[in-house]
Amino acid sequence: MSKRPPDASRPTMEAVAKLAGVSKITVSRALRDSDLVRPELRERIREVARAAGYRLNLAARSLRTRRTQMIAVVVEKLIASDRPIADPLLLLAIGGLLEVLTPAGYALLLTTSDHFLESDAVGADGVIMIGEGEGGERARQVAELGLPTVVWGAPLGGTEACFVGSDNREGGRLAARHMVETGRTRILFLGDIRHPEVAARHEGVRDVLAAAPAALVATIPCEFSRSGGADSVTQAVEGGLAFDAIIASSDYIAAGAYRVLADRGMAMPGQVAVIGFDDNPVAANHQPPLSSIRQDWGAAGRLLSTTMLDMLAHPEAEIADTVLPVELVVRETSRPAQD
Repeated sequence: MSKRPPDASRPTMEAVAKLAGVSKITVSRALRDSDLVRPELRERIREVARAAGYRLNLAARSLRTRRTQMIAVVVEKLIASDRPIADPLLLLAIGGLLEVLTPAGYALLLTTSDHFLESDAVGADGVIMIGEGEGGERARQVAELGLPTVVWGAPLGGTEACFVGSDNREGGRLAARHMVETGRTRILFLGDIRHPEVAARHEGVRDVLAAAPAALVATIPCEFSRSGGADSVTQAVEGGLAFDAIIASSDYIAAGAYRVLADRGMAMPGQVAVIGFDDNPVAANHQPPLSSIRQDWGAAGRLLSTTMLDMLAHPEAEIADTVLPVELVVRETSRPAQD
């Protein structure tokens, strides 16, 4: 297998588009031999790409002449802390993928974005990406390879990828509305809003608080992990920040934050209510059980699969993005303050 180190100087589809004086979408279509691009323009763009040293994924080059019957499932990155690749939610999503793609005759190749982008010999008919990276950058890089691409996350402009995701903004609204209705007035948000999904959750919280007798006292960025939640809430407490509710952008973050507050002797949910996001088994098995915003990851896997099959069957069609509903799950960590 040919490997290359990550190299920011490698020509991108955007660079080829600038050299050819066309849009990125036109470059993508030309490199896939789309009939939507005139033959003479297709050939000129391909010549520009070759001269620039642009590398098109092997499977994308041969997509018109053969199929690998393989779908690459690309995880944004491995997390070495307490949110491993064997995360139950990821396994649920993979189960949903298998339910649909296996009967359709496709095998799954599970890898990371680092490996997928660095390898010159990963063959697949399409890509399903789980996680977008900061600012959606990893999703954009994968989509630029020119294969049919479906991304789990929030829509990004400037790519031909199709997006499937939960209603993250509504999830933020549900969490904030619950906190306001149970008497909380000073809310702390934990999560890195450079990630599009987290940014949408944060906006949902702001939607509700803009018209409520409550305030968002701070937004503290952190990793999707217990240690990230612990570090961020420690920063808030030691900085003298007053808050009576935490809305965390994952259950792992919520669990880490809760443990720090409990170890400091704070009464919860009396003094501070806590709610996470995902409804991971971490939430239900936490002591006491964590309130959360539920995402249906099994349904996500199935929908990602059917969207990919639609893209493969109709390569020139515009496939709509899809948003899945979310649900508020109230448990012990966010009971009304007066209880």
